[in-house]
Amino acid sequence: MNPPRHAWLAAVFVAACASSAPTWEKPGGTEAMLKDDSEQCRIQASLAPASPRYAPAPTGSATVTTGILTRQDQLSVQEAEQFQKCMTAKGYSVKR
Repeated sequence: MNPPRHAWLAAVFVAACASSAPTWEKPGGTEAMLKDDSEQCRIQASLAPASPRYAPAPTGSATVTTGILTRQDQLSVQEAEQFQKCMTAKGYSVKR
């Protein structure tokens, strides 16, 4: 059985996020602005309701090795997505 494509992509996204956090920049922005906006976006992302597209992981005695994300991993992916949307809406982009 193959996992849904979005679950596989989410797993890759989580792995990429874990390896290094992006650095955000905004034209005319200061470090203080970045700190304040980042904190606001983190709070907003952590309080966002869970998306119904993230289904709970299967339960049972069998070990799941198909790459299906745990509920905690799903919530982490959703929180990262919400944070990125918030920062982008505030005019930030990822520094390259």
